[in-house]
Amino acid sequence: MKRSFFLPTVAPVVVLSLLLTACGGGAAPTAQVIVNTVVVKETSVVKVESTTIVSKESVVTATPAPTVNPYNDAAPITVWIDAARKPMADLWAKTHPDQANLVKFELVDRGQFASKVLLFNNSGSGWPDVVFAEPSIVQKVADAAHDFPGDLTPWVDPAIIKNFVPGSLDPCYSPDKKLLCLRNDLAPNVLWYDKTLMDKFGYKVPTTWEEFQALGDKLVQEHPGYIMGTADNEPTFYMWASGCPVAHPLSVSEVVINAEDNKCVRVAKMIDHMVANGSLSNLGPFDPKYIAYGNSGKLLMMTCAAWCGDYVFNGTYYKPEQLKNQLAAALPPKWQADDKAYTGNWGGAAWMVSKHTVNPKLAVSIAVYMTTDLNVTQIVGTMPAYGPAADAWAKKLDTSKLYASNPYEVMKQATGMVNPNFTDVVRYDLNLGFKPFLAAVEAKKPTVDTLKDVQSTLVDLAQKEGYSVKTTP
Repeated sequence: MKRSFFLPTVAPVVVLSLLLTACGGGAAPTAQVIVNTVVVKETSVVKVESTTIVSKESVVTATPAPTVNPYNDAAPITVWIDAARKPMADLWAKTHPDQANLVKFELVDRGQFASKVLLFNNSGSGWPDVVFAEPSIVQKVADAAHDFPGDLTPWVDPAIIKNFVPGSLDPCYSPDKKLLCLRNDLAPNVLWYDKTLMDKFGYKVPTTWEEFQALGDKLVQEHPGYIMGTADNEPTFYMWASGCPVAHPLSVSEVVINAEDNKCVRVAKMIDHMVANGSLSNLGPFDPKYIAYGNSGKLLMMTCAAWCGDYVFNGTYYKPEQLKNQLAAALPPKWQADDKAYTGNWGGAAWMVSKHTVNPKLAVSIAVYMTTDLNVTQIVGTMPAYGPAADAWAKKLDTSKLYASNPYEVMKQATGMVNPNFTDVVRYDLNLGFKPFLAAVEAKKPTVDTLKDVQSTLVDLAQKEGYSVKTTP
């Protein structure tokens, strides 16, 4: 049987220098023996093709050893998941019986993952092969100290990557454009509103933040006791949509932080105005007193993540008997001075593969399965990141008693509106940095005055994570 070569071309020529001793008086010329070799596929035999003796000097080189495959498709792997991913793991094992004995799924607290990676690095072993975690954690363990996630680009079919919802993979890319994860689900912030109440009051959905604030003024005058959401949630809901430059990474080691920029100040001024007149609450979204607004039908609208419809309004703000197809979703407003509207993100996790795995073929196949298989993605309660899976998931919303109309297209469009000048994939804790701001909200004190403290806190946190901080791009 004819064999094909492992290498596409003949291996380099080996030149062996032989010193021949002359007979008689004079020195003989130095002769060279040239041996042509090739490496035969599926063998470790070096086959000698020809030998030629020449009489001129040549540079001596060596034949490279046959390349050893560093991977093992039969090696067992470990996958770290949370409890909510257990049904997905069970389905994978059921549908892959020939590989199930190679995969160990472990339930772990991913909040401790970054510190564990450092321990594994020190010991030189222990790394899991696949990990379920938020993109912010992925990026946190992608720095030089952790150096954990592998680049998925060579391993994932470009056609699969192309089918993810536009913008969904943005948080998975490193500054040098390596694909470090595949998104599991999406959580862009949208403007949820009670359509029944809006129609009853004769109000139009605001399309700018200036209109949003003006509607708040009108609401407290005409319908006191009703609210338009809360300022005591992730401050990034409003800051992110505004493009407040407090988490704008320029590279793995450089970030822009300027909490006193106008794009931060305008948000603080709006919040101060609306908290003062009562159109925005100063209570957390899961505070019993805040939930009471929803239970009593006095929550007109609220900026919240895509999953808030099924998992917060449904069952928390609205009891089962209150579901009367009243909830609708709108795209986030824009600031009048801006060219277009942006939004932020609250949640949405991903799957990453370790660069240390010796079985990347199996590891990557699990990440791809968990994010793209139509059966497993329907187990996910939130919006899948993979386009075909998201389209299939959205059909379930048509029959919901919660929605006035299917919010999927708004969610899908909002995914591509996440402001690139603010991201939660930086290595420092944004909520910790905004602690002075939130404390002012809860005390009903001006938040504008806290921005200088937010700035110094964030800079300190960023520098401790190894960032060089700039105030402008």
